[in-house]
Amino acid sequence: MMIRQLQKSLSGRVIGLLILVFGLVNAVTVYIYYEERGRAVRWTHMEDLVTRSASVQRLLNDTPAELHAQILESVSTDLFRFAIQPLPAVTEENLTEQDHPLYQNLINKTDGMGPISLSISPRYYWCYSWIQNLLNPQLFLNQSDNRRPLAIVSIRRDQEGWLNGTLMSSSVFPGWLAAVLVALGLFVFTVVAIVLIVRYATRSLDVLIEASDQLGRGETVGPVPDEGPEDVRRTIYAFNRMRERIERFVKNRTLMLAAISHDLRTPLTSLRLQAEFIDDLPTRQRMLRTLDDMQEMTEATLAFTREDIACEDKRCIDIAALIESQCDDLSEMGLNVSCDELQRTPYNCSPGAMKRALANLIENACHYGESARVSLTQLGDELHITVKDQGPGIPEADWNRVFDPFVRLENSRNRHTGGIGLGMAIARTIAHAHGGDIALRNLEPKGLEVKLSLPLN
Repeated sequence: MMIRQLQKSLSGRVIGLLILVFGLVNAVTVYIYYEERGRAVRWTHMEDLVTRSASVQRLLNDTPAELHAQILESVSTDLFRFAIQPLPAVTEENLTEQDHPLYQNLINKTDGMGPISLSISPRYYWCYSWIQNLLNPQLFLNQSDNRRPLAIVSIRRDQEGWLNGTLMSSSVFPGWLAAVLVALGLFVFTVVAIVLIVRYATRSLDVLIEASDQLGRGETVGPVPDEGPEDVRRTIYAFNRMRERIERFVKNRTLMLAAISHDLRTPLTSLRLQAEFIDDLPTRQRMLRTLDDMQEMTEATLAFTREDIACEDKRCIDIAALIESQCDDLSEMGLNVSCDELQRTPYNCSPGAMKRALANLIENACHYGESARVSLTQLGDELHITVKDQGPGIPEADWNRVFDPFVRLENSRNRHTGGIGLGMAIARTIAHAHGGDIALRNLEPKGLEVKLSLPLN
C-alpha cells in the first residue's frame, strides 16, 4: 500500500528513489567500513599471536618444566590461548603458504626453535567472512559458544610435544551489530530529512496541480503563489500567464456572443412588425416562421453564453433525489420518463447546472427516442448517470459531432420535434465543469445509451 502511494505522485517517486539510493549507499558504506576495520583488527591480532607465540616459546625454554603450566595460564587471555599438546593444532586444510607475510614473520621470530606451522581461518578473508556472517551470524557470543579460531600457531617442542597458540573470535557484543544500529539511525534520519525536503520542494506543485484541475473543469481559479525552487516558480509563472490568457479569451468570446445575440433582438422585432403588414398570407406566414426560428436560435445562444458566464456555487446534495425529482417533473409535463430505484448518494456539485444537464439529456431521449429510462450507479470513484431511449440511435461516426453547438443530425432527428442543437453541447459543458464527461453507445436491437460520468473526488 505504501509503495502504491509513493508511485502516485512525483514527490513520492523522488522520495522512494532517494531512499533506495541512500539506503544502498549507506548499507554498502557501513559494510565495507566494518569489514575493512575488522580485517585490520584481525591482522593486528594475528601479528600479535605470532609475536606472543615466539615469546612464550623462548620463555618456556628458559624456565623449568614445573612452571610451564603456570606460565601458559598466565599468558592466555580471552583472545589468545596457549597450551602444550601432543599434536599440532594447525588444521591441514587451512595451512598457510610459506610465502605468506605472517609465516615469514613467524620464521624470523622463531629462528632455530624447531619446526613451525601456521593456519589462518577462511573467516579472516573479506568475501568468506561476509558469506559466513549471512549464513551463520553471531549476535551474542559467550564462553559456552562454539567460538571459531581465526589463526593457529604450532611450534615443535622436543619432548613435550607442540606449543599451540590460538587466536579466538570475539566473545563480546559484536562490533558489526553496533555499526549496523548506528547506520540504521543515520538512515532513518536521512529518510526523514529527504521526506521533509522533497515535500517542501514539491509543495508548490501540489497547489499547481489542484489549480490546473480546477481550471480544466471550468472553475474560476485565482493566481497560484509564486513559491518554491526556480524551475517550479517558472512553471507557476507560465501557468498564471496561461490562466489569464484563457480567461480573457473565454470572457471576450462569451461577451461577444451575448452582445451579438442581444443586438439581434431589435432588428428581429422590427422585421416581425414589418411582416405583419404583408398582405400575401402565405408569404407572411413563411416570413414569420423564419423569424421564429431566428428568435429561437438567438434565445438559445443567449442561454448558452449565460451558461458559460454563470458561476454557481457548489454544494453537497443527494444526486439520487435530484434525478428522481427531475424525472417526476418531466413526467408531469407528459414525457415518457421512468427511473430505476436509486440509492441515496451525496455529491458535491452545482445543483442548477446539474439539473439543466439532466433535463437536456432526458428531453432529448423522449423527443428523439420515444422514452427515457434513467439509472444511477457507482463504479469505483465515479458516478454513472445513464439515460436510455428506444430510438434509432446515432451512427458512431457522429458521436463526437453531436456535441457541437447547433449541430442536428437530420437523418435521425426531426427538426420539428424542438430544439436547435444546443442541448447536448450544454450538457457536456456542464459535465466538463464538474470534471466528468458524456459518452454514447448504441443499444441492441435499437436505442441509444447516454452515460454521464462524474468523479466523486
